[in-house]
Amino acid sequence: MSINWVYFSDTNTPPGEIKVLLGKNNFQLTTTNQIERLHSLLIENNQSVLFLKAHTLLNVYELCQEISARYPHVYIILIAPDNMENLKKAMLMGASDTLRSSYETEELSEAIGHAKKYMQHRAGQDKSLINLIKEQSRVIAISGPKGGVGRTILTVNLAVAFSRIGKKVAIIDGNLQFGEVALYCNLKPKRTIYEWVKEGYGRPNYDINQYMSVSESDVSVLAAPPRPEFFEGISEEHVKVAIEEAKKFFDVVLIDIPVNLSDIHLRCLDLADEILLLTINELSVLRLSQLYLETLESIKLKDKVKIILNRTGKGQSLEVKKIEEIFGIKVYHSLPEQAVVAAASINAGYPFILSHSRSQLGKAVLKLSEKLYEEKSDGQLETKKDKRWFLLGK
Repeated sequence: MSINWVYFSDTNTPPGEIKVLLGKNNFQLTTTNQIERLHSLLIENNQSVLFLKAHTLLNVYELCQEISARYPHVYIILIAPDNMENLKKAMLMGASDTLRSSYETEELSEAIGHAKKYMQHRAGQDKSLINLIKEQSRVIAISGPKGGVGRTILTVNLAVAFSRIGKKVAIIDGNLQFGEVALYCNLKPKRTIYEWVKEGYGRPNYDINQYMSVSESDVSVLAAPPRPEFFEGISEEHVKVAIEEAKKFFDVVLIDIPVNLSDIHLRCLDLADEILLLTINELSVLRLSQLYLETLESIKLKDKVKIILNRTGKGQSLEVKKIEEIFGIKVYHSLPEQAVVAAASINAGYPFILSHSRSQLGKAVLKLSEKLYEEKSDGQLETKKDKRWFLLGK
């Protein structure tokens, strides 16, 4: 496979370290400062990675949008100023990845590596498998034994991570009274699961995705009802059908499960392919997590559980090995304590996987998404080669 590496800056700013690092990896970089030449380079090769330099004479965001529309095969790495609004704009304009203008060598190396992986995947992708993937959609329930352990923020950021590796992703907010998924995604949904139950349930011409809101990060959300009392009109059967309908349209369906386990939520857990049990290293929470696991074991669902240990750091109550002994199950993945990153994400309604993707927390969630999708489940495709990741942020 030959990748067409292209660098464009209309002020003729040299590529500098980009060319050096590509050269070390035996890649050749073509540079240009002319629009006509740029178009010809992108037309000639359908395996193109384009570095677009910001602060140019042209409006680089409009150029990015034009290129992403005319050449959807091009993987665009937009070099933007160190500003959150610029990162958001880059994402909306079709950039596949961004680099800060003050990027470090490690960040550039990561961007090149992700572009290479994506191109390798696409080169070997069998187009005939696209519909089959939808038929084998995965349902992942994110649960926790106590409020405040980070369940919803993990759900939202994991959804964005899956979306950025090329998956069509939906979140179903299982907290039917006080769900906050839409809030965490900075959405004000006009339609929710409540409207779907009233208008679309049982009607073949009313697809469930018509009642979902789509976030800036291309994640579809079936939001909780607008009023807490409206949940009474939603039954276990409604939620079951909602999950089954979502599986027809999405590669991954994430369900944010609240603390209380009603019949509705037990059905969600039963329909899930995997249950991510989020806990933290505090004795009170660990005790509740153990009770939660015992409950799932009594209804034969423990085998689906993967323990996610959140807010890990030094000087905590128990060692990981001790936690595993107590639970009788290995800790599947750990997420570091980065309260500032998480709080800023919640307050802005903007996933940290975009704004701070190169933070320790962002990298840990990215690794979790890749780890989950690299596994080969019964009757499912192994998607280890499906690696598209758009790193937008610090």
